Amino acid sequence: MLREALAARPGQPVPFDELIDAVWGDDKPSNPKGALRNLVQRLRATDQVVTEPAGYRLVLRKPGPHQLPADLPDFVGRTHEIEAALASTAPVLAITGPPGVGKTSLAVHVAHRLSERFADGQLYVNLRAFSPGAPVTPEQAVSRFLRALGAEDVPVELAEQTALYQRMTADRAVLVVIDNATRELIGPLLPAGPSCRVIVTSRTDLPEHEQIRVGVFDHGEAQELLAHLRIGGSRTERAELARLCGHLPLALRIAAANVAHGHLPDYLTELRGDDRLGVLEIEGDAAVWATFDLSYRAQSEAAQRLFRLLGHVPGPDFGVGAATALLGEDATAVLDRLVDANLVQRAGDRYSLHDLLRIFALRLAPPELGRLHDYYLVNADAAGRVLHPEFRRLALPPIADGVPRHDFGDSTEAVAWLEAERASVVAAILAAGDRPVAWLLADAMRAYFYFHSLLVDWVASAQAGLRAARGHRDRAAEAAMRGSLGLAHWRGGQFAQAQAEFEEGIALARELGDEQALGALLINAGIVHWECGRLDAAADALRESLRIIGENPPAVYNLSGIYMDLGPLDLAVSYARDVARLSAEQGISRGKAFAEGHLADAYILIGDVDRATEHLDALVPELDDPALGTVFVIRMFDTRALLDLERGRSAEAEAHAHRSLELAIECEDPKSEGDAHNTLGLAACAQGRADEAVSHHQQGLELCRKVGYLRGEVDALTGLAGAHRALGHLSEAFEHAVEAVTAAERGQLRVRQVPALAELAEIHRAMGDEEEAARTRSRALELARATGRQAWERKLAQPPANGGSTSS
Repeated sequence: MLREALAARPGQPVPFDELIDAVWGDDKPSNPKGALRNLVQRLRATDQVVTEPAGYRLVLRKPGPHQLPADLPDFVGRTHEIEAALASTAPVLAITGPPGVGKTSLAVHVAHRLSERFADGQLYVNLRAFSPGAPVTPEQAVSRFLRALGAEDVPVELAEQTALYQRMTADRAVLVVIDNATRELIGPLLPAGPSCRVIVTSRTDLPEHEQIRVGVFDHGEAQELLAHLRIGGSRTERAELARLCGHLPLALRIAAANVAHGHLPDYLTELRGDDRLGVLEIEGDAAVWATFDLSYRAQSEAAQRLFRLLGHVPGPDFGVGAATALLGEDATAVLDRLVDANLVQRAGDRYSLHDLLRIFALRLAPPELGRLHDYYLVNADAAGRVLHPEFRRLALPPIADGVPRHDFGDSTEAVAWLEAERASVVAAILAAGDRPVAWLLADAMRAYFYFHSLLVDWVASAQAGLRAARGHRDRAAEAAMRGSLGLAHWRGGQFAQAQAEFEEGIALARELGDEQALGALLINAGIVHWECGRLDAAADALRESLRIIGENPPAVYNLSGIYMDLGPLDLAVSYARDVARLSAEQGISRGKAFAEGHLADAYILIGDVDRATEHLDALVPELDDPALGTVFVIRMFDTRALLDLERGRSAEAEAHAHRSLELAIECEDPKSEGDAHNTLGLAACAQGRADEAVSHHQQGLELCRKVGYLRGEVDALTGLAGAHRALGHLSEAFEHAVEAVTAAERGQLRVRQVPALAELAEIHRAMGDEEEAARTRSRALELARATGRQAWERKLAQPPANGGSTSS
């Protein structure tokens, strides 16, 4: 009933009272707004509902993904199989059979016929379980599905990925096509929703699912295909062609492409030859290989060479740039010829080889991938530098002449190339063994992985790079990969693993005397110390990095953040100003935005409203830069809300905090969601809605504890103490305040401890213990002076009036 009421005015806020009437009518619960909030929280499990100042708004679901490959324009045959597939109601339909019989073509054709039944889109993955090289892992496949469904932060561990995937598909109607799978790879990719369907293709029998077994074409289907492809000759000659191709659809298409450029009787004479078939057997059918070989030999020398090289490409597909790098000249026309001959498949601007043709190509020549690796290296490095020039990178080796270098004019072009080539680059890293390209490519992709939260690919790449470095006994490369892996673990919230990797990397860098590597590793180790509540150790690590590598904006930025928790706040301001200066001097355009954000936050904590406003206003023009990331924008909405509270504009604060919450939920960012709930709690309490404040702070506390976000936990506990005190629940208020003070002390969050102590003093006073209230108030005043919380210092220096409050 609630969803119907919201959906009646999609995208528009519906007032609280109207929703309460729509759901309960005259039989309203005792606390209707509280009940409505609880109902909205339940609805958010399946729909995005945004809290507005006057009501709730249903966000229309975005269009789902459309990942199906293109259907064959000349698809023929399989009438009975198609009827069975369309009539099936099984949650999982398996299409199985030997290689080359057209399982994928049939699955894709059926999926296109079914697609309109699935309003939330179609997902597709080729697991390459039977291809040369390593298959796509379940972690890689599920992470790609999650991103296609809209997830921003994708977990690294398969169990967590699968749980998120189940939640995201529970209420959706999604069609999932899992191509070239084995039994053990399928399970994590199965969606949860009863309205979802799955089509699986495999060479192995899957009797646990409803199954359609596909064999080679019968005589009629083979003739239908040849007729559709306009192959001449007599009926007898076409029948012999089908027989010599083993009635295999793939071989028939390749043969037809050759016959289209020649004479069928001559082609049959060649196909009957047996002088070269002994080493070209597959599945016991030498004639299929003869088809491939004849088509290959009919190509130009350049096309033959490119085809041989393409068989060794480790990724699922490739672009013209990669093919050009391999060939050493523009590959556009050559690729077109191979596509016409059905030796290469094209989907948009990406190309690939069928598994059987890849195996055939692999046997023709040894690998020559140096130029392909050079292409990936030079362009991944260039794209990363466009996006984030401040990242330290390993030096590139000499690059071969003629390797295509893309001119990335802006961050949009850089991201587009990285996104298109990501799967291929990761595959190249994993297939590189102990060659240096493994760690060089992993390092070149690091900034992109970091800012786009591509943790699964990042961890796999860094681990492969680390194995290569250790196998090659390159200590400097090992230190770099330790640092990359540590940063990936930190980004994923695995702080203990991150710290262990950083410590290993720091030890290696000290041993090698590599000051640049040591300085970078110390910065990242400092961040982990900070997250774990070891602020003194964090500051020490960052200061050491500055002594080693000089003035480094990221190190200075993080020092500013640490002193916003540790105090004194004037140091936080000083370091933030240094970030702005250094960023301007070193040409880091986005550094100004980060500096302005920190200055606004610092002055809010100090209590200087005018200066906070000045810096926040200066930041507004910078927010359109996509490289800043959504998390930064979310934080700035929350900062604006906190500033509104300092100015006594609680209604405006609530509106900005709601926007922050909306974005945080959309991006699945639990830390920012927790911050937004805490700010909404303060705004609600300031407007006399203490019961609503309790609800927000409780939600904030649960979110922050779930991810180990101590700063947000302290804020939530302090807010809960204030709201319960306002409601007269002094026992609960006291418990929360004590817990807030203890947690802040444990994490060295001295700046946050000031309001927690002040709130505890007020609770003692409300409980009639004036002596303990005075002692606690004195502690808060002393800490406010030490940390530079000037507004709190002024507030605490004056005796409270009867019934007065110091919460803020």
